[in-house]
Amino acid sequence: MARVDLTGADVIDAHCHPFTSQDLLDREPRTFETRCMFLGTALISSNHANLEAAAFVEELTETTMFGLALRRWIARHLGCEPTKDAVVAARDAALRADPPGYVRGLLESEHVVAVVADEGYPQPTITRAEFEVALGGVPVHRVGRIEPWIVDARQEGTFDATVQRFEEIANGAADDPRLIGFKTIIAYRTGLDITDPSTSDATSAFDRWRGDEWRESREHAKPVRDFLLRRAFAIAKERDRVFHVHVGAGDPDVNLTHASPRDAFSFFVEHQEQPILMIHSGWPWVAEATYIPTVLPNVYMDLSELVPWGWGQIDWSLEMILGAVPAAKVVHGCDESSEPEMFPVSARLVREALERVLGTFTDRDYLSVQDAESIGRGVLADNVRKLHGI
Repeated sequence: MARVDLTGADVIDAHCHPFTSQDLLDREPRTFETRCMFLGTALISSNHANLEAAAFVEELTETTMFGLALRRWIARHLGCEPTKDAVVAARDAALRADPPGYVRGLLESEHVVAVVADEGYPQPTITRAEFEVALGGVPVHRVGRIEPWIVDARQEGTFDATVQRFEEIANGAADDPRLIGFKTIIAYRTGLDITDPSTSDATSAFDRWRGDEWRESREHAKPVRDFLLRRAFAIAKERDRVFHVHVGAGDPDVNLTHASPRDAFSFFVEHQEQPILMIHSGWPWVAEATYIPTVLPNVYMDLSELVPWGWGQIDWSLEMILGAVPAAKVVHGCDESSEPEMFPVSARLVREALERVLGTFTDRDYLSVQDAESIGRGVLADNVRKLHGI
């Protein structure tokens, strides 16, 4: 296999969630590995998770591929034995000695030079400035999620006032040049099969939704959410912002019946003039998601959830994605929403997978080594720079 070398290439993580240093210090040290697993993350973020199963989930980490690799790789970074006790002790000591310094060292170990943070989780919002402190000064770029804005706006009491307040919040957010995109998780609420309700239909639905104490039904909530998402898309276009859309699976709160890429396709076709970043590569429907940016020029995809949690699927998924999608439309993300170790482990995982997959392409005489390395650097950092102008 031809040697494709991405050692030292910059990495920009295109999708993560903020934390503070105090958040890290307040958590139970022994369970940090489980909080990095998809199962552990779901326990934290979901309103439907069975927290009584937490002890069982901790045991499952011991047979989870990502958990085992994370322990070995972090042990090397810390210079300790790759056992749970040794890693927990060394990590806790390093973290408590200098929280921002420890986190910055993690990111620097895999050349993560900047991150793009979805501010919608956790709530209340952790500011960009707070997150940058926790990262030891690594630059943070903001993405504003519209769902908390809807919660804020609907307290105005009427539909018209809600729409006005929502538009004020969205435009106010876009006044910050460090806010580089809008984001929706409507897949978690009422589904990606976006309708086009009239103002009168949305007004009636709003009154029913309020009367139903804001329960997330497709009968009452969906017309309002679909209406406001369309307004958010219009504002994003006016303010020259990319729109990030959660496409694919998530924690147990997601509306899995209407979360696949095919559900979003007609809406994406309708908004071909608007740059859209499909967050999570549509995982586990990666093949479906791969099709969309091959036919819609302004749709991009990030690799988070596939990376790191789709561990055994990453190489063949990258071969499919990069073999079909223009490579300039693929970006790296890790969906960190718990612990900073997610950043370096995910960056290493995708860099090494890119080297293997792109090396295979050069062996098949599809690419020169120079072309392959250029594509790899694009996925790791250059593509998100160009997409967002950072």
